[in-house]
Amino acid sequence: MTLQDVINRIEERFSTNHLPEIKQFLRQPSVSATDEGIRETTEILVRKIRDLGGEDVHLAQTMGDEFGHPQVYGEVYSDKKKPTILFYSMYDVQPVYPEKWTLDGKQIDPFGAEIHEFEWFPGFSGECLLNRGVTNQKGPTMAAFNVFDTFLKEEGELPVNLVFAIEGEEELGSPHMEKFIREYADKFKKCTAVYFPMFFETHDGLIRFYLGVRGCIETKLWCRGGSWGGPVGRNLHSSNSGLVESPVFKLMEAILSMKNDVTNEILVPGIMDDPNIVGPSQEDREVIRELLNHLNFDDLKKSLSVTKFRDKDGVELAGEQAIIEQLFQPGLSVNGIESGYYGSGGMTIIPFEAHANLDIRLPPFQDVEYVRRCYQSFVRENFPQCEIELGAGYGPAKMSPSHTLIQTTNLVYERCGKKPVFYPLLAGSAPFSMFQTILDLPFVFGGLGHGGRAHSPLEYAVIKSNDPRIGGILDFEKFVARLFVEYAQKF
Repeated sequence: MTLQDVINRIEERFSTNHLPEIKQFLRQPSVSATDEGIRETTEILVRKIRDLGGEDVHLAQTMGDEFGHPQVYGEVYSDKKKPTILFYSMYDVQPVYPEKWTLDGKQIDPFGAEIHEFEWFPGFSGECLLNRGVTNQKGPTMAAFNVFDTFLKEEGELPVNLVFAIEGEEELGSPHMEKFIREYADKFKKCTAVYFPMFFETHDGLIRFYLGVRGCIETKLWCRGGSWGGPVGRNLHSSNSGLVESPVFKLMEAILSMKNDVTNEILVPGIMDDPNIVGPSQEDREVIRELLNHLNFDDLKKSLSVTKFRDKDGVELAGEQAIIEQLFQPGLSVNGIESGYYGSGGMTIIPFEAHANLDIRLPPFQDVEYVRRCYQSFVRENFPQCEIELGAGYGPAKMSPSHTLIQTTNLVYERCGKKPVFYPLLAGSAPFSMFQTILDLPFVFGGLGHGGRAHSPLEYAVIKSNDPRIGGILDFEKFVARLFVEYAQKF
């Protein structure tokens, strides 16, 4: 069998076998925040790895007595002489509530894996698979399993050896990933590189080749009435506002003291002037200059469903400054605030408590523990009425475009007829820094195919675009087949 024979089989089986496998996986909820469907999803993955001939397949229980979910571990060694790739991915997804999944006025089941004609960008549409996790990250994960299964059926072995590390807490900030990597370090050190599957095409078929990620720390902030003031243990009638302070206002004051959202400046002392923040290197600036030849900021705004980017010195962000502001500056976002009553009608109260979920983003190469200390000290010293819980987190990670792993992956894109555009970093986060710092392993993430609206209603992945320039899930599978054959030859 040749690589082309394997690709032919992928094409033949996609509609009848591969797509149904993906849909079945997507229909199984796996919401890490609520524990919904976690056990059932791990059982599917364990079975899939064993079907590949996997050994030592098990659930790594690294969370102890804490809330959390296991990592799925397994090994497939076809030939000890072949290079070994660490296949890292995630099986957890974000909650759906309180989103509204409606298309053309009709309700869409967020876990129904429905196929619809869908316009994802003005003028760009096609047959799409809609489901929570279809693009982030269960769709590409199961699509990769389809490819591995095809190699085994057609050739009897995989082109490389695989070690699987699939976590169920990525959407929680990977709180137990570091412990997992350290405990399994001897097994992981047999690997040559880390691969993370993703649909990488933009709305119009361009490949954005991200060379790294920012760091992230999950954060909770809350304020309750107590000796400082505010109602204790129960809500008060709002007519008492002349006498009693409100935990809601105190929480808002604390949040607004952390960041000037107009200028995107973190106000917590020590964050913006952290000497570990090196900014873009000369290599990064070269990447950015090339990127700007391909980046349309008006299209970017449309894809993000915004009409305007923030101003910087009175001018809307664009060009090199916009890239630097997004990728190389510290960040802080409020994910949600909850307090009191917000149903229909009204309820005149002073709530006795208020909560907020936030995330802190770290640029290269800000240290997680340093950032934690800065925020903890700031809240403790300035807002003793509030409590802050800095949860799971990890640092930024970055690869050079000249690294063999990056160049090899880039070559496969070009052989697929794509000319990737490098990005210095992804604005989002993933725990790749742990693989770098603990295991000294290079990483790469990506693939063909377009998907979008991650963490949003109507999350989608393209099956067949009405524009031939834009790939779908089938194109992703063919890319993975070529990629792993190329890895077998290069590493």
